[in-house]
Amino acid sequence: MSSKMLGKLETVFSYMAHFMLLSWPEKRPGILFLTDSAGKVVTIMEMQVGQSWNPNRLDFQTGRQLCTDTHSSVFQALRTGEIAVHTSQDGDVVFGAFPLKEHDGRIRAVIGMAAPQKEIAFDLASYIRGLDSLIRMGYDAYIQHATTEIIMKLNRHDNTKDLLNSLIHQIADIIQKGYCSAIKLSEQGMLILPEYHTTEKAEDPERPYEITRLAARFAGEPLTPSVEDDYRTVILPITCEGKPLYVLFLHLSAEDAHRYDERDVAFLQEVGEKASYALLRTIVADDLRRDASKKDLLYQLMTKIQASIDVNDVLQEIINSIRFLYPHASVDLFLTVETNATIPVKPLSFHDDDASTSTRAYLEGNLVMDYEERDGATVAVLAAPLLGKQGIYGVLQLITDRTVFLSPHETEYISILAETAGKAFENAQLYQQSRNLIRELRLINEMARQLNRSLNLQEILDFVIDMLLETFSTEYCAILQKQPGQETFRVISSSLPECQGRMIRAEDSPVAEILSSKQALLLVPPGSEPISFSLFPCVSQMSFSSLMGVPLVVEGELGGVLIVGDSRHHFFSFDDYKLLEIFGQHASLAMTNAMLHNEVERMVITDNLTGLYTRRYLNERVQASLEKDSFGSLILIDIDYFKKVNDTYGHQVGDEVLIQVANSIKRHIRETDIPARWGGEELAVYLPRVDKATAHGIAERIRSYVEKETSPSVTISCGLAKWNRELTGDISVESLFYHADIALYEAKNKGRNQVILA
Repeated sequence: MSSKMLGKLETVFSYMAHFMLLSWPEKRPGILFLTDSAGKVVTIMEMQVGQSWNPNRLDFQTGRQLCTDTHSSVFQALRTGEIAVHTSQDGDVVFGAFPLKEHDGRIRAVIGMAAPQKEIAFDLASYIRGLDSLIRMGYDAYIQHATTEIIMKLNRHDNTKDLLNSLIHQIADIIQKGYCSAIKLSEQGMLILPEYHTTEKAEDPERPYEITRLAARFAGEPLTPSVEDDYRTVILPITCEGKPLYVLFLHLSAEDAHRYDERDVAFLQEVGEKASYALLRTIVADDLRRDASKKDLLYQLMTKIQASIDVNDVLQEIINSIRFLYPHASVDLFLTVETNATIPVKPLSFHDDDASTSTRAYLEGNLVMDYEERDGATVAVLAAPLLGKQGIYGVLQLITDRTVFLSPHETEYISILAETAGKAFENAQLYQQSRNLIRELRLINEMARQLNRSLNLQEILDFVIDMLLETFSTEYCAILQKQPGQETFRVISSSLPECQGRMIRAEDSPVAEILSSKQALLLVPPGSEPISFSLFPCVSQMSFSSLMGVPLVVEGELGGVLIVGDSRHHFFSFDDYKLLEIFGQHASLAMTNAMLHNEVERMVITDNLTGLYTRRYLNERVQASLEKDSFGSLILIDIDYFKKVNDTYGHQVGDEVLIQVANSIKRHIRETDIPARWGGEELAVYLPRVDKATAHGIAERIRSYVEKETSPSVTISCGLAKWNRELTGDISVESLFYHADIALYEAKNKGRNQVILA
């Protein structure tokens, strides 16, 4: 027996001894003692005040073993479980022993007596048998005294949590077996979890408390006072003025071999009855404080969310408030409208076979509380609709253990909170929509202003890409241009250089969908799978889960596609989709104007027949080269006997020959060289930063290929002039052309079909 349990026995023994001494004959000496279940002395006291009797041979020191003699009364009482009496060998001292038994028959301790034989005028065995009622009186006195001390300590607490922790620990300290726990009761007398208090220790974090197993076992049914499991579990509901408050459990671990007895049950009943008023007092005080706190929280919440113009802030305040008030509940927010909220929000399902609590609350427009089976367990689900003036925007859902009970007062509070939140959410949504409209108008105005400032196609493309990246905060965007006469698109501008120039087939998704509908597209695949698109492998190995595309229509025909993509799922909203449509319209118009402007410019500087530059444009480019370059070359070309071609084949064939010569020239020069029609059948090519030797080789190549490629075959004569600032100093355009013309004249005089250097 542990020292803790022995300490309790000493206390109980002191109460029993009081009544025993009152029944002991006056002026009769004797010794009263207590042993544990092993026969060791725990405590002793004299039965006569100031007595001198105590033979030296009687050694009752604490801890002494009294079972060494098999004839001793203590030994016999422990062995038989019955009252035992024996006399010393000399007949001077008589001993008696009274065993204290547990409910299961085990002997917990022994009360013993020793008295001088000659002083006892009565039968000690009969006297000891009459002690049973005195022992019970002593035990009752002990219970009353212990209960009074507990209640006095309980009255010091002003909140239920501290009171219950004090109560169960005091009970456990006195009973000294197993654990004591307290669980809240509903108005119907059923358990409410997880509001429990226990003296159990979390020795193994992975092992659940014994009280949680008991709570699950007795959940869902009104509790009454009872003893269960062969006195291993004692249940005592505490009620006050007919109102269920809490239930006290005495329970043992599976390894504990003890049992509770009637004295433990009686003590628990006494404490439970006397503690009920103190418990009700703290519960009422807690309710008042909680109501005040809820009202204050509701006021603060309403102040915050009514003043907030941010949808995300409103939603966050709602969830934080619910989690603060109901920390053991799982909180979910279902919305039927699209938001840009950063907190987790779930969509509300409306399938025909979906009869969930949240769906019912939305459809009925009222708070609904029901039970559902989830993951093999029954849970309590409370759903409150977010009501606004213009409709219902979603549902606030709480999920708790099925044993948790929410009073009508609490459900009404949640309903008010949800309705308040719905109106605040509606205001924030309307404000957000108005802000979005203003933002869109500003963006559209800025975009139109910027696009109309320039007629340079590349500047427009660069501006559109920058605007898309800034407006949608997206990871990627590109502009695709349809190739004339082909079913392909070329990337003419991209936020990533590696995609520039990439070719995309018209049948590739999502281009094919945009082509078929000629409308903007918002694409989000189910789940979190990335979008399959042949353009994306070039995007630095990134995968995209959200995509928008809009057609670029030029004069009623599809001229290209504008693509915006992001790796984040559901990244683009419907507002983004509508804004991109407007972007596409303005971008199409600006690109059309730029292309028309470029075409007009091209027509101004291009010869209509040959496609070469005009003489005026050639002069401007040569003048620019003379100002910034350090050297260059000019080739003047004349088609030999061109008049004879016209006279023989007609002017139409002559024009075709002229075109053939022009095409041959373009094929055998660089993109940076400037081919032009000088006049009539005379052509020219200016070669910036090309020296004389290289220019001569180019001229010879052109001459050779013209003779081979034209039909009817013609030849050309070429005059080549070069300039070098270090050798010739500054030179004029006219002077350069004069030198080239002199060389051309010389080539014609020397027999034509040759190149002459000036």
